Amino acid sequence: MTYIRENIADQQEMQAVRHHRRYTLCQVLTILGVLFLFTFGSLSFGNGAYFLGSTLILNACVGLVNLYLLKRSGNVERAARILSCILFVLSMSLLITGGKDNTGMLWIYPIVAINLFINRFWPAVFVFGIFSIASCLLLFTPITALLMTSYSLTEALRFMLTMLALNAICLAALRSEEQAYKTIMQLHAEDIHQLAYYDTLTGLPNRWSFKTNLARMLTRAEKDKQRIGLLYIDLDNFKQVNDQHGHEAGDRLLLTFSEKLWEVIRPNDQVFKLQRESLARLAGDEFVVLLPNIKDPLDASSVATRILNIFKGGFKVDDVVHLVYASIGIAVYPDDSTTPSDLLHHADAAMYDAKNNGRNCFRFFTQEIADRLSQRQLIEKCLRQALSEAHFSLVYMPIFDCKDNKIVAVEVLLRCQHPGLDGFGPDHFIPVAEATGLIKEIDLWVIDNALQALGILQKEHHFDGKVCINISGVELHNELFPVQVKNLLGYHKIKPESVELEVTETAFVANDVTCLKNLNALSQLGVSLALDDFGTGYTAFNQLIHYPADCLKIDRSFVNDLFSEREARHKMVTIIQNLAKLYDLRVIAEGVETEAQLTYLKELGCDWAQGYYLSRPLQWDDLLKLFKV
Repeated sequence: MTYIRENIADQQEMQAVRHHRRYTLCQVLTILGVLFLFTFGSLSFGNGAYFLGSTLILNACVGLVNLYLLKRSGNVERAARILSCILFVLSMSLLITGGKDNTGMLWIYPIVAINLFINRFWPAVFVFGIFSIASCLLLFTPITALLMTSYSLTEALRFMLTMLALNAICLAALRSEEQAYKTIMQLHAEDIHQLAYYDTLTGLPNRWSFKTNLARMLTRAEKDKQRIGLLYIDLDNFKQVNDQHGHEAGDRLLLTFSEKLWEVIRPNDQVFKLQRESLARLAGDEFVVLLPNIKDPLDASSVATRILNIFKGGFKVDDVVHLVYASIGIAVYPDDSTTPSDLLHHADAAMYDAKNNGRNCFRFFTQEIADRLSQRQLIEKCLRQALSEAHFSLVYMPIFDCKDNKIVAVEVLLRCQHPGLDGFGPDHFIPVAEATGLIKEIDLWVIDNALQALGILQKEHHFDGKVCINISGVELHNELFPVQVKNLLGYHKIKPESVELEVTETAFVANDVTCLKNLNALSQLGVSLALDDFGTGYTAFNQLIHYPADCLKIDRSFVNDLFSEREARHKMVTIIQNLAKLYDLRVIAEGVETEAQLTYLKELGCDWAQGYYLSRPLQWDDLLKLFKV
């Protein structure tokens, strides 16, 4: 869109320059003309040429009025027409009177040339035609009697031939300028169209162009009673290419994929009549393919299979094999939807279902997906209302020191009382909030209210522990987040070391520059960082040294399996405890529900613990009662 705005700005600038040039030309010529007309008008009066003098003075007055109107309104076209009329009258007056010593003809040549150049091509042709006809009538017809001087036939012919040659040269120059200007403007218009409707990297139609094409194809399909398949393609692991090899490598990958995609969707035996508009890049690593007039929905699956085959063994670009694959969602018109927006939305939903089912596969849109989509839309609507109507609240889970059972921290947990979300817990609505971007606003609400609660606990109950706040993994890529946390800490006058931010381990991505930058920024503020649900993600143990983590929270599933017969499961707690000691990290065990579990964790050397055996999540008033005991 930046390129489009720049091209439009260039086009507007060219028009402004041309307008300014004509404005300046009209202004300068009018000023010079007025001075010329007043001077020679006065001289003509002095020589007794009252008709010519009157004509010159009158035209000078009209020129002054024209100059005033031009300054006041800036209407160049009107000023040019008035100036053209003045020059026409002046040239005809000189032809009729002959000027001083019959030298008027010599002045007519530059006056007519100027008259042509202040006009555009076709108005100049009109002015030239009128002047030529009037001159011929005055020089070669009985109207010659109107002349106040006489010209020989030779002089008249020489004047007309010279005038024709001069005007032909002037008009040719004007025509050439007009054509050059039109060509440049057309090129700019084509550039603007290309940028507005086509992707600058791949040359494929963009989202705007695709929506237009899709609407047109569905209208035609409805008329012809045809089916249309829509494939929504998203590249898996593409972000890692940008992070590890740079954005230039990512761009080359996208360009290479777009070329291969076009090849595989139009093989020699292809029964679909595809056009270039059948393929589009919507954004980033998202592509779509339109399959017109398919006989059966399963025909789309054969195309999807060919697309997946592109990635067999990885995707090679510039002698580098990238572990990039594709998730594809398929929706069919009119089976799944009859409107362009819904069809695209359904194909998108099917693509996400493919991602959730292992990636590198395709999925058709189904009623089950439709139900989940409807549920997601309901949750999103209720979340927006909950934010605006204050339906959110916090509950507080005490965290205890394993040595003396003292409350050393309080974890805040989000709850939503919106009636439309009855039965939907954070496990349901948080993923929707993350997908829609609402999580950023929710996270700030949670931090704000948690810090307010901590301030009360510190002032009124002398609490010297931490408040633990869960934040979304989305914030690890939100460069504004550390600044927002700093501002909230300052607003509530809370010391950073009293706050611990918890992020699930699954939110971490290896070698993610933005993630590490934000974690370091938060650590530099002085807040502590905890890896929540540790052991459930894919964080390599040797990567812990790169993360500015202060605490590991053992996932409740491992605590629950402490006495399991599955040796690998119950040994996981010991492994995490040893790992924490190696990196000098505090350990919190979640989900402690029995005395036996707590005893085992204490013997193992676990620092803190939380769970229903120790305390359930408490409402604010119940938490205050606990501190009063």
